[in-house]
Amino acid sequence: MAVTAKWSRTACAVAVGAALLSACGTRTGGNGTGTGDGGEAAGALSKPVTLHYYTNDNTKWLELEQQLIAKKYPNVTLKVTLEKDLKLDQLAAVGDIPDFISFSLGSFWDLKSYGLVSDMTPLMNKYRFDDKRFLPGVMESVRSYSDKGEVLLLPFELNSNVLFYNKAIFDKFGVSYPRDGMTWEQVYDLARKVSRSEGGTEYHGFLFQHQNLVWKNQLGLPFVDPKTNKAVIQTAEWKKWLDTMGGFYFIPNNEYKNLNFYKDQNVAMWTGANIVSSVVEAAKTTGLNWDVVSLPQFSDNPSGGTQMIAPFYTIPPGSKHKDEAFRLISYLLSEEVQVAKAKAGKVPIVVSQAANESFAADLPGVAGKNMGAFLKDKIGKPAPVTKYDGIAKDVFYKTALGKDFYTQTKDVNTILREVEEEINRKIKESQQ
Repeated sequence: MAVTAKWSRTACAVAVGAALLSACGTRTGGNGTGTGDGGEAAGALSKPVTLHYYTNDNTKWLELEQQLIAKKYPNVTLKVTLEKDLKLDQLAAVGDIPDFISFSLGSFWDLKSYGLVSDMTPLMNKYRFDDKRFLPGVMESVRSYSDKGEVLLLPFELNSNVLFYNKAIFDKFGVSYPRDGMTWEQVYDLARKVSRSEGGTEYHGFLFQHQNLVWKNQLGLPFVDPKTNKAVIQTAEWKKWLDTMGGFYFIPNNEYKNLNFYKDQNVAMWTGANIVSSVVEAAKTTGLNWDVVSLPQFSDNPSGGTQMIAPFYTIPPGSKHKDEAFRLISYLLSEEVQVAKAKAGKVPIVVSQAANESFAADLPGVAGKNMGAFLKDKIGKPAPVTKYDGIAKDVFYKTALGKDFYTQTKDVNTILREVEEEINRKIKESQQ
């Protein structure tokens, strides 16, 4: 069936796909991959309907979603509005309420403040949505975003971290490569061995993207007390985090510099956002010899992993087609779709051997690489969540790991105190 599209500045209309296929079993059991459907579910998309879809996803992944849906739902037309064309505040002002939304997790509180999220528990029950399809920790993290235990969002992929490393630097200095399952303390020892200045080149053992690891918050520490809405940064646990992660910059020849792992190629190890496509291109054009291992952990990690960072679907309370929107979301969270996205390099968020085995299968330039490392970044016990966490995280990564720390002009206790004061000041400003 041909798919046609009409794009305008704020929206595109796309005719999409075949009969409803449920990704549901029962909500309280099963393996999460069943496709059985009942009468109510079968009728939810049996008639022609136009669904308004609002998203901040990039065009590449949006097109993949549309292609997958087009094979399943001939009775559905998607009217897609992109956030880059119509901002959240503009959307609220226009009053054209979407039927469902996909957005990045960092924008959840903005969506909530505009009244664009609702509890999907009734729909999950009605259509026997099996939340056990999700990986361990997902639903606990989801419910942490509501003080009532509501399901205000359903995540659809994981932003998992790995440790990238430049094999040529380790070969040059005769040092063993990193391996899966390392602790930060072990990475510290490796970084010391490859942080050198030789032949006019400074080789840095390990650098990391500050914002990314602050959001990952591997120790599961709160930024803001949900009862008082005050920062809780001056703690022994946050001191441990800062001493460990900031401590890398005190290794001789590994002082902080804004270097690019795949361009400069004098950084032995790096972690942050997923840069696989850029690394692959560098390998092709400059011969970068790279690989990855799983994200290192703290030797004593009470959370058991990292905080869930995942884009999500939600349904606004003002949606005129809640049932149809939820059926579409159910399909997008099915094993079938998760496998298709995994092949393209999206980390599955469901328990699925097929999706795991398919991961990165269609990505060029990764043959022989340890891509399974992306699947080892476990979701930890969620930290207390507040609407002011974005403010706190922004101040923390810019200030706590800022120049006062890595130039050793202030001690850790002073920095944490000043960070806490700055967070509280910005929270108060946001309340006015």
